[in-house]
Amino acid sequence: MGFKAKLILSYLIIILVSFGFIAFFLDKNLEENSLHNIQTSLVTQAQLIETQIPPGSIKNEDIASLEALVKNLSAKTKCRITIINIRGKVLADSEQSLQEIPAMENHLYRPEVKIALSGTIGIDTRYSSTLGIDMLYVALPLKEGAEILGTIRLALPLLSVEKTLSSIRKIVILGLLFAVFLAFILGTLLAAGTIKPINRMIQISRKYSEGDFSRRIIQSSKDEMGQLANTLNKMAQDIEDKIKEIKAQNQKLAAIFNSMIEGIIVVDKSSHIISINPTIEKIFGVSKEEVLGNIFLESIRNNDISEVINSVLKESESISKEINLLLPVRKTFEVSAAPIFDNDTVNGCLVVIHDITEIRRLETIRSDFVANVSHELKTPLTSIKGFIETLLEGALDDKENNRSFLKIIQDHAERLDKLVNDLLSLAHLESKEIALEKKSFDLRKQVDEIIASFKTQLKKKDMELKNDLPSGFMITADKDKVEQVFTNLIDNAIKFNKEKGLIKIYGQTVNGRVKITVEDSGIGIPGKDVPRIFERFYRVDKARSRELGGTGLGLSIVKHIVELHNGTVGVESVEGLGSNFWLILPKA
Repeated sequence: MGFKAKLILSYLIIILVSFGFIAFFLDKNLEENSLHNIQTSLVTQAQLIETQIPPGSIKNEDIASLEALVKNLSAKTKCRITIINIRGKVLADSEQSLQEIPAMENHLYRPEVKIALSGTIGIDTRYSSTLGIDMLYVALPLKEGAEILGTIRLALPLLSVEKTLSSIRKIVILGLLFAVFLAFILGTLLAAGTIKPINRMIQISRKYSEGDFSRRIIQSSKDEMGQLANTLNKMAQDIEDKIKEIKAQNQKLAAIFNSMIEGIIVVDKSSHIISINPTIEKIFGVSKEEVLGNIFLESIRNNDISEVINSVLKESESISKEINLLLPVRKTFEVSAAPIFDNDTVNGCLVVIHDITEIRRLETIRSDFVANVSHELKTPLTSIKGFIETLLEGALDDKENNRSFLKIIQDHAERLDKLVNDLLSLAHLESKEIALEKKSFDLRKQVDEIIASFKTQLKKKDMELKNDLPSGFMITADKDKVEQVFTNLIDNAIKFNKEKGLIKIYGQTVNGRVKITVEDSGIGIPGKDVPRIFERFYRVDKARSRELGGTGLGLSIVKHIVELHNGTVGVESVEGLGSNFWLILPKA
């Protein structure tokens, strides 16, 4: 049953009960008032009739005259009139003939008669066995002076009273039904007015339950319904604001989560994957959709990380571990895992995977750098020390050898000087504090000047060096630094070239920048060494490089200078066929 039906039914029950009580008490009052009025009327009539009855006819029991009198008065009053003597004998009755009078019962002990014979008015209501109906009896004493001679009794059938009451009851019932009908109509209208905003609230509340908090309840009344509507509207607004705030926070967290360079894995207490970020997808070559909900080791087959997760879930303590992945390329990762607590209970594990391959590579480079610097310094210093000791021990007086010893010491000193200068230059470039003096100039012209300084070396090895850069090949750069770049590249191209080899320098414009290539027909670089060729002190053939006077820092200096110009540098080489060193610089 709906709320509207319940409300209308409640109205009807209240109205019916209320009108029922009213009808009951009204009926009771009407009945009592009607009886009282009839009794009063009968007493009055009895008193009037009493004055018309001669006392002598009672004493003498003049039945004939009394019969005529009561029949005449009964016709006028519409009442049954009975005259009874003091002994209870019926002398006359308007409803009985003279022949039937002697057969009537003695009325001495009838309640109303008994009271009347005692000198007061007697009233009684009872069933008349003679007439077979309920009757109202009123009896008055008949006196002669103070002597009571008998009683006159008036009787009226209560059927007439019932008819009157029945008519009144019909009117009351009709009034009640009409009132109920009006109450039903008014109750329905009132219920409809009450239910309409409630139904509206229910509809909007359903929208709220579906997650749509944009709806509002329009209610202008200031009553309880209006207060309820305002409360629901405020609640919806608060929830909508809170949801927007949570969504914004989630979006921020998701953006951070997805943009982190570290790999993130979240698992529950059963090692089922709850979430991963794009970095993990790249590291392990999996997709988020494939792994979510699966046990970690079934989706990402890495025993080291699985052991870390299991240990964290078991021990409830954070763990860090360094692991290596060999495929598709060798990489080193630092795995940090921490427990996720929920009410002091471990409910999962957060794993952060940081790629430290570059850090470890730089550490290796630093270690190699220290070792290489030490070696590069120690070798000439050892030679210098040895020859000085030889000279001090007496070779200084040996005119045939002392000059050659001093020349060797000079060569090693020059090598040390070059090494120190290159180290200082490289340190200066790596500090990023260098201020470039950029200007536009003709690169072909500058390369021609650099080539001129290598004429002796070229002639010695019978090599040909072609400058194929077009005339007016303009670039914007630090001219001195660019000279240092091409000096190193040309020097290497000569040192590691074959006898009668060829070197070509050419350039082209690429996407608004210039690409210059130094190509040689030398010994080339093995494929495994190409990625490290620009590292400090890295040599493909250490003995040959040292023999040729290289410090192992030239290409590293080239790389830093080009990058300071926001350019790029690279090499393409085939062992035994030569190398192409290229660089891209800003165009003028």
